[in-house]
Amino acid sequence: MPPLALLPVFLESVKGLELVGFLFWIWMIYECATRERNSSEKVLWLLLVVFAPVLGSLIYFLVRIVKIRG
Repeated sequence: MPPLALLPVFLESVKGLELVGFLFWIWMIYECATRERNSSEKVLWLLLVVFAPVLGSLIYFLVRIVKIRG
């Protein structure tokens, strides 16, 4: 199969990854808004997650969610 024939499959998988990333980002915003007790920490975490979606969501997940649930 020529490489250009695989392009639609690759683009579909990229769209799927974007959807998963977007849903993860929304989940981290929801978790931060509902789980954080201290309002100043909540604001700082929300700013990080909203303005640095990929890195902020991963940091919040690894630092706070694992700590809260683990």
